[in-house]
Amino acid sequence: MSITPQEALQRTIEHREIFHDEMLSLMRLIMRGELSPVMTAAIVTGLRVKKETIGEITAAAQVMREFST
Repeated sequence: MSITPQEALQRTIEHREIFHDEMLSLMRLIMRGELSPVMTAAIVTGLRVKKETIGEITAAAQVMREFST
């Protein structure tokens, strides 16, 4: 399942979780440079403000590892 950047940002504003599979697709967009720096910063800041979940952190780390090889 995928999530749009706008939906992800809205979830962070509402202090709702971005589920693991959604975070995977979102992080792939970020890592491929498909989001503007402003949207990326807004989402990352929103995650920090709402307090990241283990699922969100795990998905982000998984994608960063994919892109590191």
